[in-house]
Amino acid sequence: MQPVKALLILAAAWLAAAPAAGAAEPVPKPKLRPELAAQVSPAASVPVPRLRPPAEMEAAPADAVPVPQPRPLPEAVAPQSPTPAAPMGVGGWPAATIEAARAECRTLLKGLDLAYAPLGPIGEQGGCGAPAPVEVTAVAGVKLSPPATQTCDMAAALARWVIEDVQPAARQRLGTEVTEIRTATSYACRRRNNGSSGKMSEHSKANALDMSGFQFAKTGVSVGGKDNWGEGLLGALGLSKGGSFLEDIRKAACTHFTTVLGPGSDPFHGDHFHVDVLRRKGDYRICQ
Repeated sequence: MQPVKALLILAAAWLAAAPAAGAAEPVPKPKLRPELAAQVSPAASVPVPRLRPPAEMEAAPADAVPVPQPRPLPEAVAPQSPTPAAPMGVGGWPAATIEAARAECRTLLKGLDLAYAPLGPIGEQGGCGAPAPVEVTAVAGVKLSPPATQTCDMAAALARWVIEDVQPAARQRLGTEVTEIRTATSYACRRRNNGSSGKMSEHSKANALDMSGFQFAKTGVSVGGKDNWGEGLLGALGLSKGGSFLEDIRKAACTHFTTVLGPGSDPFHGDHFHVDVLRRKGDYRICQ
């Protein structure tokens, strides 16, 4: 029995050490030659592609066809009503300007002894005209011949001058009253002194009046008369009553008008009085 038992133990030990049936035996790997092993590193196995930076990934290739981008829709804007233009009146003057000038005119002429008729707006090229002129035919019973086209500023100044100074001077110097003023120019679209250049005259704005003489009940006096300005015999002797009258009203005119010109002022006013109401800084006046 002992030999049989020993034989069984040896067989079991051999079976335990032998590989399982059907199992694959490991294949031995070939060894690298020493000269190649030195050249191969563990990290140099399979190369991994490097990631491009974000900027390169977003940038399109140079030969790429650009894809059109849709335009942004415009923001919704509430519709706006167009600003209405100021209504225009006659002569190119805004209707509001005409109405304001007429209202001011009524205020200026209220209570004055003045015969006048409102005219339509005047507008011409070159800045001539007035929004609310009037035609003056008489001042305190004194006829204007021919009637004068003026602004209401000018008409009011003329009325005060005639009432406060012209008639009193006629009574004092001549013992009579003025019945008529001989007018030369009122409104005229022209430059100063009828020049071809230079500033526009106040006549172009209906702000001026030229007067060549004054008529009385039985006689008359001419502004340009030589005796009236010391050039004739009566003037040289100081005996010209007409001259004294003209001197008085000329001096007084500077109270009512801002410009007073006449004989002796310059060659352009040797035979008439020129008066206007040009507004200057500091109420500066020219009286010559």
